[in-house]
Amino acid sequence: MLTEARWIELAPVSGWARWGHALLLLGVLVMVGVGLYLTPDPAGHGTHQQLGLPPCTIYYLTGRPCPSCGLTTSVSAILHGQFGLAWRANPMGYGIVAAAVIVALNSLFALLWGRSVRIENTRFTLLLLALLALWLLHGVVRFALHP
Repeated sequence: MLTEARWIELAPVSGWARWGHALLLLGVLVMVGVGLYLTPDPAGHGTHQQLGLPPCTIYYLTGRPCPSCGLTTSVSAILHGQFGLAWRANPMGYGIVAAAVIVALNSLFALLWGRSVRIENTRFTLLLLALLALWLLHGVVRFALHP
């Protein structure tokens, strides 16, 4: 008799996977540190330039935002408690912060108790593709409707 695997489960974490979780947690902490270090740009985009990065090429050439325009500003604004600015800059920043919190909590749980939440690969891939499609759709609509 074949048994169907659960699509989500709490699974034990091996020694090497714990290193992966430690790196994921470190990555989230770096993201939070950089987001707090930056000052969200009131224009809603351009915050990343404080890190020495160039302006968005698409915005520079067209005057219209690309799907990623405002993400750094949005995440930094959320971390500074400027929720209105975060929404105006790019509402997808809320998804990034939520995902980072989920990843950090799962990794912390894995490091402390040796177990982590695992999602079946096919469903996880479909979830990521749906989120990617939502991000691109948002970007296309924002590009088309930008004055």
